[in-house]
Amino acid sequence: MTSISTLGAIAALVVAIVLILRKVSPAYGMMAGALVGGLIGGADLLQTVSLMVSGAQGIVNAVLRILAAGVLAGVLIESGRRIRLLRRLSAKWGKPGHYWH
Repeated sequence: MTSISTLGAIAALVVAIVLILRKVSPAYGMMAGALVGGLIGGADLLQTVSLMVSGAQGIVNAVLRILAAGVLAGVLIESGRRIRLLRRLSAKWGKPGHYWH
């Protein structure tokens, strides 16, 4: 496994922050920061890209869960099912006569 020095990690952070503050897209800023940090930290280009890909693979599941939850919430809100679902839950477990609006 390739290890990156502390100097590389700090350089990556500085590059990403500077690019984001200069109105570069955060995704591009973080990618550029990771690339610069890996190279400064002692890895060659192939190792740096490999580390970036393996790091991105680790967060794909979490991102997909968040996107799915957002889509579900949007569909519930747009379809009106939210009100019916809340009324049903409130009737079953809530105080009588109290409904969500």
